[in-house]
Amino acid sequence: MFLYIILGLLAAVGMTGTGYYYLQSKNVKGEKISEEEALSMASEKAKERLRLAEEDADKIREQAEETARKLRRDITEQENLLNEREQSLNKRSSIIEKKRNELSIETAKLKNLKATLDKGRERLKAELEKISKMTQEEAKKQLIDELEEDLNNYKAKRIREVEKLAEDEAEEKAKNILVDAMQRIETDYVSETTTTTIKVDDDKMKGRVIGKDGRNIRAFEKATGVDLIIDESPTEIGISCFDPLRREIAKVALKKLIQDGRIHPGTIEDVIRKAKTEIAAEIRKNGQIVAEEAGWPGIDPDLLKLLGKLKYRTSYGQSLMTHTIEVIKLSEAIAAEIGADVSLVKKAAALHDVGKLLSHKIERPHHHISGEIARKYGLPEKLINAIEGHHLDIEPQSIEAWVIQIADSISGSRPGARKDSYESYIKRVEDLENTALRIGGKRIEEVYAIHAGREVRVIVKPKLIDDDEITVLAREIAKEIHDTQTYPGTVKVVAIREVRAEEIAG
Repeated sequence: MFLYIILGLLAAVGMTGTGYYYLQSKNVKGEKISEEEALSMASEKAKERLRLAEEDADKIREQAEETARKLRRDITEQENLLNEREQSLNKRSSIIEKKRNELSIETAKLKNLKATLDKGRERLKAELEKISKMTQEEAKKQLIDELEEDLNNYKAKRIREVEKLAEDEAEEKAKNILVDAMQRIETDYVSETTTTTIKVDDDKMKGRVIGKDGRNIRAFEKATGVDLIIDESPTEIGISCFDPLRREIAKVALKKLIQDGRIHPGTIEDVIRKAKTEIAAEIRKNGQIVAEEAGWPGIDPDLLKLLGKLKYRTSYGQSLMTHTIEVIKLSEAIAAEIGADVSLVKKAAALHDVGKLLSHKIERPHHHISGEIARKYGLPEKLINAIEGHHLDIEPQSIEAWVIQIADSISGSRPGARKDSYESYIKRVEDLENTALRIGGKRIEEVYAIHAGREVRVIVKPKLIDDDEITVLAREIAKEIHDTQTYPGTVKVVAIREVRAEEIAG
């Protein structure tokens, strides 16, 4: 600080001398300024300079003092922090040293204890060898053998207990899954019969259906392969046929004929063609219903058609379409509970019985035919095995295959779902038709078993067989039925060869 004051004074003196010299130089040049005035003016300037220098010095001093205070505070804080860390380190060092001492003491104790145990072990070993007259290795082996035997017995017992517990839990879980799946599915069982009835207003309409000398009823029965039952009720006409598809076509056609009123052989043929077209559309619609239940939007159109035909096929009196939809729902519920592939089991359930649609044409079990159909359309082998394995003659190779087998069994075994006598009747009538087809081969156009299987009506292709050969064919079919089939009473074989000529006038 004093250095700044001294420098200020020196500057003032210098300024005074400079001022004085300046005034004197002006005086020399002719400007009249007295010496006292010059000194006075120089003194005033020096004082002003001194004052300014002192003010600058004060500012510099204050700044220096503030900087010094700040430095002292920072140093004090750093010293305090270092002291705290030093104290903490000293404390930790003391704790570590204490633990090290304790550890050394415990280590020494353990060494002493181990030495004592070693001595005791050696003493006991010597005494045991002396008493048992066995070496250490022999005693060790005997002990190990005994321990292994005890352990094996314990393991076997525990395994039996765990297996029993697992079986009990699995059985209970399986029951719960099946009960839950069955409770989710609500199905109204409607047993299929072989007869459908249609209401008519009076006997007059019945007479028109019969036609002159029975020509209308004969033409209708021949074209549809059904029996019309006229005399059982005054207000009903019965349609009897074991094949639900034929029966449905006949039902649609007969309703149209009754509604139109014009009934003769020509209109009968036209109406039956229209009925078949309507049923074909209905088949596609039914197939879409089954496909939607199976979650299968991109299904092949041919497979869709097969699914639609399930409505017109029965198994033990139960509609295959109803059965298939129920198996889809049951398998979906079971698969979801156990973590199986829900999409795969639904598709397998949809196709598991389609082989029954072709079982009368192919001499193989229906589930084998179903598997071949799935294989033809390039479906995965896992899905095919689930289809083929649901009757267990082909081993199920996945959990999904077992799900299909269980769902199929549940659906078929519910009370009221199926009728064995109905299935036996259907099989007997189908066997009659298949026998005629087998004997006639390509010469046969249509075969219908009518009158509850008491008559087989065979319609031949007139270009492939003449009038003499048709008699021989009827005899061969009757003989084959007699030799190979079981049936009550007699079966009449009627072979029909019709030649038709058509011309257009125009």
